[in-house]
Amino acid sequence: MRPTKLRNLWVIILIVCSVSFTATCSLVPPDGTIIDEGEDRCSNDYLLKKAFLFGRVQHLTVEGEFTTIEPVNIRIVFFQPFQGFHYTTGEPITFHNQHQGIILADSFLLGSFSVVLPINANSLAVMNTTLGTIIIELYEDKTPMTAENFIKLANDGFYNGLVFHRVIQDFVIQGGGYYPNGTEKISPYGPIDLEIHPQVHHLDGTIGMARTSDPNSATSQFFIDDGAQRFLEPGGVDPAGYAAFGRVVKGIEVVREIARVETMTKFGVMEDWPVDDIIIETVTIVAS
Repeated sequence: MRPTKLRNLWVIILIVCSVSFTATCSLVPPDGTIIDEGEDRCSNDYLLKKAFLFGRVQHLTVEGEFTTIEPVNIRIVFFQPFQGFHYTTGEPITFHNQHQGIILADSFLLGSFSVVLPINANSLAVMNTTLGTIIIELYEDKTPMTAENFIKLANDGFYNGLVFHRVIQDFVIQGGGYYPNGTEKISPYGPIDLEIHPQVHHLDGTIGMARTSDPNSATSQFFIDDGAQRFLEPGGVDPAGYAAFGRVVKGIEVVREIARVETMTKFGVMEDWPVDDIIIETVTIVAS
């Protein structure tokens, strides 16, 4: 068979599997904001995420309800939001056995699988809100200083009980700085330097740091992009850009729900504050 025909066959297979997968998946304030694989882990359903996997594998191991593979050359595609990952030998991947894929032991894998998060060395932030749970991969490998700042605050319980105080649909949802009564909470670690990585973009579900007009003024306030906001990158609305340090890997529908709530001006000066408070109940860090 000619190479072109082989490529076309693969495209058809991927399209069919992708359609099958998607059909079955149930699963400016006063400070200026934006301008301010263990068993225990596997037991938590919120750390399972539907994905499309294809590629060569080896050393497949089944333990109870879960299977772990060692990729030779495998790709994972998440559809909400759309994200692609490439893995090679030495990075094990675990998934739930109730999959809809094809597995040839120590050879090949293709189809829909419920992957256990995290699937790489980066930590996850599990953000429980009154409207649902958002799971964010923190890019410790690309933006270590900014990710570490967020992780320290989360581990301190800093974000627990704060609200999303600035919500603009098709733009961002912003939180991490105010209690429901409008009292501001100050980070004990102070401001951090602006950290920009050329491979990290403001895509749908990206988490970034809010700041004032001073590029090095970010502290605890963060925002999550509701849709791609590429103008927040260097050279856009601000020459320095706004630090992006992770991305939602599960719960983008919760971001959408928060983004479309009704808002008002509260406490006289806080614009775009939700009429009904959306509270960050807990932020838990899960390491690989």
